[in-house]
This record gives sequence, structure tokens and C-alpha cells, in this order.
Amino acid sequence: MNSNTVRYRQNFISTAVFVLGLLLVLVFGVVSSKRDEERILLETRITAEQVKIRLESCIDSRAKQVTALASIPWETRQNVINTWAKSASILLPIYSGVHAFNYMDPDGFIRVVYPLDGNKPALNANLHKHTNASVRRALAAAESSSQLTRTDIVSLLQSGKGFALYKRILSPTGQLLGFANGVFRVHDLMDTCLSEQPLRNQFVLGVFDNDELIYSQPQSNMLLQSPYLVNLPIEIVGRPWQLSFAPLESYLYATNSVVDEVGIGLGILTALLLAIASRTLLRQQSYLTEKEEKYRLLVENQTDMVVKVNLDGDFLYVSPSYCKTFGKPESELLNHQFLPLVHEDDRELTQKSLESLKYHPHTSYHRQRAMTKDGWRWLAWSNTAVLDSMGQMEAITAVGRDITEIRSLEENIAHSQKMKALGEMAGGITHDFNNMLQVIIGNVECLLLDDTHSKVTKRTLEQICDVIVRAMNLTEKLSTLSRQEKTRKEVFDMNRLVEELVVLLERTLPASVCLSSLLPEQPLHIVADRAQIEQVLLNIFFNARDAIDSNGNISINTSREMVDRNFLKQMHDVDPGEYCVIKIVDDGCGIEPKILPRIFDPFYTTKASGSGTGLGLANCYSIVKQCRGMILVDSSPGSGSSFSVFLPMSQAEGEPHREPQLLVQTPDKIRNKLVLVADDNVEILKLTRLCLQSLGFETLGAESGRQALELFHLHRHEISLIVLDFVMPEMGGQEVVEQVRLVDSEVKILFVSGYIPEEVSGSLKEPVIRKPYKRTEFLETIEQLLNS
Repeated sequence: MNSNTVRYRQNFISTAVFVLGLLLVLVFGVVSSKRDEERILLETRITAEQVKIRLESCIDSRAKQVTALASIPWETRQNVINTWAKSASILLPIYSGVHAFNYMDPDGFIRVVYPLDGNKPALNANLHKHTNASVRRALAAAESSSQLTRTDIVSLLQSGKGFALYKRILSPTGQLLGFANGVFRVHDLMDTCLSEQPLRNQFVLGVFDNDELIYSQPQSNMLLQSPYLVNLPIEIVGRPWQLSFAPLESYLYATNSVVDEVGIGLGILTALLLAIASRTLLRQQSYLTEKEEKYRLLVENQTDMVVKVNLDGDFLYVSPSYCKTFGKPESELLNHQFLPLVHEDDRELTQKSLESLKYHPHTSYHRQRAMTKDGWRWLAWSNTAVLDSMGQMEAITAVGRDITEIRSLEENIAHSQKMKALGEMAGGITHDFNNMLQVIIGNVECLLLDDTHSKVTKRTLEQICDVIVRAMNLTEKLSTLSRQEKTRKEVFDMNRLVEELVVLLERTLPASVCLSSLLPEQPLHIVADRAQIEQVLLNIFFNARDAIDSNGNISINTSREMVDRNFLKQMHDVDPGEYCVIKIVDDGCGIEPKILPRIFDPFYTTKASGSGTGLGLANCYSIVKQCRGMILVDSSPGSGSSFSVFLPMSQAEGEPHREPQLLVQTPDKIRNKLVLVADDNVEILKLTRLCLQSLGFETLGAESGRQALELFHLHRHEISLIVLDFVMPEMGGQEVVEQVRLVDSEVKILFVSGYIPEEVSGSLKEPVIRKPYKRTEFLETIEQLLNS
């Protein structure tokens, strides 16, 4: 074979190898490009589905806050106005992205805005006259329906673009009290719900409402032109938005850059091309693996639990967060029923919620208790039906989260509102009952002044006085329950108080009861009414004594503890800081779980009839709450009980404030002084005047505040003292004082009342004597006041 033939063959083989290598590269490039397109389209669709679930869950959870505000058992419009900001301030920090929670009265006026900063333009606005028809339609729909309604995207009164939600507020009797109004700026809400940086770096998304682009991130003009565009409907409070989703050009470029690297090898020998192709293939596989890991990190490492079940309730998919919450691997959950994990009392509600997905709008929401790795926890689930091409449900997807702490907070708020309502009721009862007691004790004391009675009659009258004193003690408990008890706060060492109580109790306990105490050497100073704290500790101690049936052990320990916000996350009205803790522990019979939540309820008692009023622990709870403290109880049947009383530590140590003793005037100095007495109770007015006249005073009587003011203007130069009932028709005692002080700022004034509201009693400058009172107490108070 000559040299020309060899050269020809070499060239032929070289060309064939080059062509073969080039063909292999071209085939690989086409296959790789097709695979990239399928992968990118699949990744885009799956990510868009996850973003849809995230948006629906995010916005739905914030919409539930509006429903939660509207569902609070408001009593009156004024009650809503007074406490709206407090309730809204609890819910607003739970989720970011909420612009404002407003209260709107039935006439369409926004009466309360929270937070006020940045939202003042909306205050007192009449939404019935809003320039946007969508606002008026949504409000009209809320007025005629119990459902949550939504506006289109509108220009907000507070500036910016967004939408508003409305929910009707009804009183317990069904009266329309107004509307809960949630306001959301679109960009703030979307930025909160879609805050993941990898998502923003790889994809462009747009949200449309009625074909109008309302949000885009990042700004790009390729959204509607991308071959990988995915459009999905988003259900937002019963009305759809559209989510458009596509990969960014930079992401596509990064994915396809391998093709350029492969092109560099074209023209190299077939062996080198194949080696480069193999190496490139491995590099591309590694690159794809890295991208899949990033995608998995984005989709599966979220705190919300995501599951998918079939119509029989078998798991088809569980997110890692679900496996972590329940402490089970994915293999143990897939193709198994979810219902056994649900508390048996909540299974019927769960099934009804899922069955409702068959009907429009194919979404539902429910709460349930589930057995997680941490025990029974409350979970909230937002469910969506997966429909086939015929519109029939073929599976269910659900997004859930742990709401145990939120539910505990709601229960605490409800309990505080119940205690407040009971306190107001007790205040009203105290007012009427004290007036009746005052009439009785006033007449009985007048009868006792008569020396002509027989010993039997006098003894009977004294027994009546004793009964009235016991009734007065009951009204004092009611006053404490309604927070009307006048306290005398002082700084004192809790250790010293406990030492004194232990000495007293040891002398009164039978030998079969072992009483022990453990007190630190360092003083524990608090600021409180010493007598009330004694009442709290004695009440808990006597309950412990009854629980052990006079045979067992009781311990009283004190300590200093630093309480942080993490510990207080379920106690919304207690501040973190340093607390004095008094723990009383017994080894008695314990408390049944069904009874434990009610032990602080007024008039609730498990003792036999006649053995207790049911006000003991209720008063303890009220006293400790007034001190900005709390009582924690740990008890179970047969294992005894532990009551821990937390009281804030005093920042400064000192002796209790003692009021200066006032000299009492002699009767000669007060004779013939003119006293104006005003009380709407005719019997009490008559008795008070007789009591004063018996001491030498001259009196004027008024049956209303307006009549008292008229008498004052007629005799203002002669009147030395005014005795006023605080609660009177037409014009109350406080209003009379304001008018009197404009004319004479020096005249002596004494309030006499069976009830003074808590928010007023602390600001009164005039002395107060509470009904019912004894004759001697009343006269001594008047003498001291005239001498001051």
C-alpha cells in the first residue's frame, strides 16, 4: 500500500472519527437540551404549585385573624370600641404583612384603627361613600352574609394599593355591632409570604386580579413571553387571582451554559471529544443534582406541614416538617391512614371538614388535636380538593401548623373577659346590697340608742347587728372580686410574713399534720396590701389542710425567680421580670382534671352545702391579679396539689406608709354646723340626717345630685360639709363635686357609696366611706374631716 493510500485512509478514518464524534456530540446536545427543557418545565410547575399553596396558606391565615376578631363575644358597640385596639394588638404581631385591623360601625364608618400610626387617613371614613365600587360591593355583601368578603385591588385610604376584608360582628343576642376590617397592602403581603431569596434569584412571578398585574417579583418583561410560563388560579377569600410563574433568563442561561462548553471541543479528535463528552456529562449530572438539592431545600424545608391523601384517607405525600412533628419516618406514614393520629373527639369534625371539599369552593378549614411526638397538640389545617378533568375530587392536599400556644392564649383571653364580666356583676350586686344593709344597720343602731328596751329586745338587736356584720364581710369579698376593695399597699418582706403565719398555724394544727417551711436568708420585698396577701396564703393553706383531712404534710416555701417572656407566653397580662414565688404544697387527695379549670370561678365550690361560699380562691385570683401577679396550680388525683403564687419584687425597700393620725374634734366645736346630705335612697337619707342631728349638726337633705347642687348654691356660705352618694340619678356625686369646686374649692366633701367603679376610685381626691358602715365609723370620719 503506497503512501497516498495510507494518507487517504488516515484522512478517511480521521474524518470518520471526527464526523462520528461530531454526530455523537450533536445527538447528546439535542437529548440534553430536551431533557433540560422537561426538567425546567417540571421544576417550574412544581415550584409554582408550592408557591400557590404558600400564598393561599399565608393569606388564609391572615384572613382567619379578621374572622377571629369578629368572633370575639363582643357585648356592645362601645365594648368593641374600648377593647378593639387591645385585641388587635394581640393578633397583629402573630403574622407579618398585615397593614391594619380596623373596627367599622354598622353605618360604614371606621371608628377604630389599629395601628394608628400610618393609618390616620382611614379613621372616621365612610366606606358606603367610597369612590371605588368594589369597596361598596364587598361591604354590602358583608352586611347581608356571615361570610368573609373581599374587595378588588383598590387605592387604599392609607395610601398604596391593596385589598380589604370585611366580616360582620354580632352580639351574643344577634345584634349587628359593626364589621371587622382587615387591610392588606399587596406588596407588603406578597413580600412577607414569598421572602425566600433562592426563589427570587431563579424565578419571576406575577399575580393578576381581573387581568391586572398587581404584583411582580422581580420586575421583568419576559414573564408572558417565556416558553416555560405556568398559570395557576389562587383562591383568595372565595375569589380567584392568577399566579403566572416562569424561570428567569439568568437561570436558563446558567442551565444551558454547559452546551457552550461542549461546543469548544468540536473539531478535537473523536477520543478527546468522547472523553470531554463523558466528563461534561458527569459535570452536568453533578450540576443537576445540586439544582435539585436547592429545589428540595426550597420546597420541603418549610415550617408548615404539607400532606396529600387519597379519598380513603391514606397518605400519598408527607413533607419533612410533618414527619418531624409526629416523630415518624416517611416510610411509616405513606399508604397509611391519617385518622388514627387524630384525637377521637375531633375525628367526626375532621371527616365533615374533608367531606365538604366535594362542594364549591372545594376548600375547608378545621382544627383538631393530634398525637405528635410531643403529645396531644392543636393543629389547624387548610384543605383543598384536587380535581380531575371532570371536576371530581380525586385527592386532598392540606397545609397545617401547630396552634397550641395560640389556642392557649385565646382561652386565657376568654377567661379574663369572663372574670371581668363577673366582677362587674358583683359590683352591681354589692351596690344594691350595701344600700339595703345600710338601712338595716342604721335603724338597728338607732334602736340600740334607746335605753328603754328590755334585755331580751336589746340582745335580739345585737344579734341582728352580728348578722349584718357577717353580711358586710360577704360584701367585702364581692368588692374584692369586682376590684372595688380599697387597698393599703406597703413594702414588706414576704419571708417575715410567712414566718409569722407559720408560727400562728403551728399552734392551731393538730399533731398529725406536719407543717414545714423553707425560706431564703435574703429578704423578698414586695409592694402589696399585707392583709390581702395574708388572706390569699391562709385561704390556700386551709384548702390544703382540708385536702389532707388533718393527716399529712404541708410545706410553705419562698424563692426569688426571674420570669422571662418565654415562660409567660400564655399569660398575656403579666410582665416579665423578677418575682417572689410562694409555693404551698400538700400531699392530699389532689384535684380532678375536669374540676381544675374552674377552681378560680366565683361561687364554684366542691365543699358540702354551708361549708363554703365559693369566693375563696376567686378572691385569691382577683387579689393576685391586682398585684400584677399570677397563680399556677399543679395537681392530680391522689398526688396532692401545689399552688405557686407569683408576686412582682419591689424595686425599692422601705417601711409601709402610715397616714398621720387626725385629731378628733370635741362635740362642742361641731355643734350647729350645717351639713348637706345627698342620697337617692330616701331611707338612708333620713337615717344619715338623724345620725348627724343627734350629734348636734344641722342638716339639709337632697334626693338627687341636681337637688344637692341647688341647695348648695342657696346655702353655700353656711355649709361646712357635703356628704354625697357617689351613684345618683340625673347627676352623680362626682359631677356635683366638679360643679361645687368651681364655686368653692375649700368646702369639705365626703363620698358615701356602696359602689365606686375601679377606673374612678383611684383618681378621687375626696375621702370615701363605703356602705354599709357603722354609726361610730361615720361620725369619727366626719370629725376627722372637719378637723383636717
